[in-house]
Amino acid sequence: MKEGKTTSQSFLVEVFPINKTATQGSLSYFSATRLAPGTIIKVPIRKGFVTAVVWRSRDVKAARSDIRRAGFLLKKIRKTDITLAQIPPESLSAIEKTARYYATSIGALLSTFLPKIFLDEPNTFLKNLSNGKKKKKSPEHFKETLLLQMETEERFGQYRALVRQSFARGASIIFIAPTHLDCLKAAKDLRGGIAEFVHIFTLTGKKSELEKHWVEALREPHPILFITTPMGLFLPRTDIDRVIVERENSRAYRTLTRPFIHFKVFIELWARALNHHLVLGDSILSIETLWREKRGDFGESSLIRWRLPAATSSLVDAKSKQNQNGRFNIITPELKELISKAISENERVYLFGARKGLAPTTVCGDCGTLLPCLNCGAGVVLHRYNETTIYICHACGAKRESKTVCGYCGSWKLVPLGIGTEEIARAAKELFPKQNIQILDKDHAPTDAKAKSIVEKFNEDGGILVGTELAFFHLERVPYSGLVSVDALFSIPDFGINERIFYLVSRLREMTEKWSIIQTRNIKQQVLAWANQGNIIDFYQNEMEERESLLYPPFSIFIKITVAKKSAGRELQGLKERLFKWHPDIFKDGVVIRISRDAWPNDELGAELALLGPQFSIKVDPESIL
Repeated sequence: MKEGKTTSQSFLVEVFPINKTATQGSLSYFSATRLAPGTIIKVPIRKGFVTAVVWRSRDVKAARSDIRRAGFLLKKIRKTDITLAQIPPESLSAIEKTARYYATSIGALLSTFLPKIFLDEPNTFLKNLSNGKKKKKSPEHFKETLLLQMETEERFGQYRALVRQSFARGASIIFIAPTHLDCLKAAKDLRGGIAEFVHIFTLTGKKSELEKHWVEALREPHPILFITTPMGLFLPRTDIDRVIVERENSRAYRTLTRPFIHFKVFIELWARALNHHLVLGDSILSIETLWREKRGDFGESSLIRWRLPAATSSLVDAKSKQNQNGRFNIITPELKELISKAISENERVYLFGARKGLAPTTVCGDCGTLLPCLNCGAGVVLHRYNETTIYICHACGAKRESKTVCGYCGSWKLVPLGIGTEEIARAAKELFPKQNIQILDKDHAPTDAKAKSIVEKFNEDGGILVGTELAFFHLERVPYSGLVSVDALFSIPDFGINERIFYLVSRLREMTEKWSIIQTRNIKQQVLAWANQGNIIDFYQNEMEERESLLYPPFSIFIKITVAKKSAGRELQGLKERLFKWHPDIFKDGVVIRISRDAWPNDELGAELALLGPQFSIKVDPESIL
């Protein structure tokens, strides 16, 4: 019997509801139609209907014993609730492996990969309308993953060559970038000579525009370059043979809400299942990727540059630069000289700070307790508004007056620590009162439109722009730059902090055209010297030695399980006892399990994690264990 043809037979259909609160297990229904795996349907749950994906269909006669064991009456799938949309079996296989890796449900994972607009209009977005010819690939056609670690200009030259190669074979390419802005920048650099075949898809824009861009990309008979965020991975063209992941080391590939995953893990499994040629590129690839390259997991044709060229850069010891009052200068004489030089040349200057506000941290000068948010317990940040100061929690947004006392000992001796963007801007204004000074961080630019407006004004009027990491997504190149403060990051006791600092400093150097200054009160930190020199190889080797000695990732995998604060006291001890076999380490709100990379996924541990209730948050291979 052909799939999809209604007969007098009945079928038992196993489905996974697509929503973030989906349970680990599947649900079963009756159907008068044999439904192919991956078919998108609507299924009745309680008094409503939800979108689901078909996992498998079986003849009722063959599944009779399973039906008896169900113990309740199975509902029927209506013919009108069956769509023409389908997720390919190869993609389902990659989804299943990813769900197992991250100890989450298939339904929750699908809710991450399939935006609401796809689920509302599955026949538009997930039905194959492609005119592209299907590429039949033999095992010999498969190519190992290609790594490209080099400066941006050279890397995009390699991308253009790969696009030409694919087009010559009559094949299309998916180019994945971490953000909407990265997609726009990539399109600008790659569309030369092939503009009519370049299609951009992100979730920014009106629904009608998104549908138009998607359908045009599907119906184009010529091979295309499809530039998208991870949300556009399931473009149902049959002629795709290559997938490029740009800015592979970007933190934007990690989800911020449940399920907590890194898109790169799925993309690699998905590309392998579909026999696509995978390319991972960045100025500095992630430590894990470089480690795997050294281990021989990727192709020998990879192009790895271990030294990153950039503009002239100077490392300045800010600790020894005190002013006449005996206080440390926020802007050192060397950085002041750089800014003065830029002003004399009528050039722009970008000053980088790692944190927002006036002071990222406030501690009690008597007992050393961190000043917390009264709502959620996270550390608060000091800000200035209308000539007054106020504490704001960047975790939940709650505010509290700056005239407060330590909640632990009652002391008034509260000491602001660290240098935020507002304090940098204040110091720059004192030194250069006639200059235009703007701030680009999440507080001053809560939307992309506002950030774009700030950058346009900076490009047109010049002056000084003070910003956080957010500016990297909006700025292109600047003549001069200064790293005012990254020292606060060194105090974070986390295994990945050196890699993050090295990446931030390197990004700043790479975007600078003429001269960059890195000032620090931690001049003996070798990671800053290596970043200042663009010396990737020495940084990597030192980092690997330290991580291997401590069995930190990538030599092991951390599994972080946190408990909702309201139930932490009741649940924490029980969680430790339940996971005793895996030797969990307890911290304030949860536990951390360290497991050998080669021993994960572990079915027994995965089954235990699957039984944990919604009050538990599970992060496999997290960026941080804090």
